Amino acid sequence: MEKINGVSFEDWGAACGNIAQGMQEDEVCKILGLELPVWQQTNEAWGGKLGDIMAEDMTLATTYAGFFTNPKVGKFSEVSGGNSLDTLLEQVPDYDAFQKIFWHQSVASEQGMDAAAILEQYNFNLHDWSSISMHYSTWFHNYVNHESAEYEANYRETSAISDKWQNYWKENFKSDGVDLAEDIDF
Repeated sequence: MEKINGVSFEDWGAACGNIAQGMQEDEVCKILGLELPVWQQTNEAWGGKLGDIMAEDMTLATTYAGFFTNPKVGKFSEVSGGNSLDTLLEQVPDYDAFQKIFWHQSVASEQGMDAAAILEQYNFNLHDWSSISMHYSTWFHNYVNHESAEYEANYRETSAISDKWQNYWKENFKSDGVDLAEDIDF
C-alpha cells in the first residue's frame, strides 16, 4: 500500500489510535518525523482515503479498528502508556470474565453508582476498558456469526453467560435500589 508524506496506513492508524488514547499531536509528529502542518495534511489525506480503501478490502476496517485497541504497532511499537491488549487479556481472559465486569458496571450504574469506580475495582481505567470492550465486541461478532453453522449454539452460549452475570449483579444489588420519588404523593 502507498504512503502519504512517507506515512504508511499502519503508522497513520497507530497515530490515530495513540491520539485517541491521549497522546498529543506534537508527540505523534516527533515519532513520525513530521512537522505539525505535514501531519495534519497527512491525517486529512488518509482520512479521506479510508472509505475508498475499505471499500476495496473490508478487512482493512478491522485492521483500522484494531489500531484503537492496540496502537502500539509500527513506529509506535515502543511507545509507553496504556496497557497492551495482551496485558488486558491476562486480566479478562475470556468472555465470561468480560461479562462479569460489564454487568457489574451496568447494574451498579443503574443503582446510581459511578461506573468508573466499578472499573477501578478491577484495576481498569476507561481507556483500558474501552480496549478490552472493543476486543470482545470483535470476538463476539466473529464467534456469533450468522453465516456459521454454529451460530445458534454460539448465540445460546453467549446469551447464557450474559444472563448469568446480569442476574447475579441484579440479585447482588436488589437491596441497594434507590427510589427517588418515594416521598412524593400524587
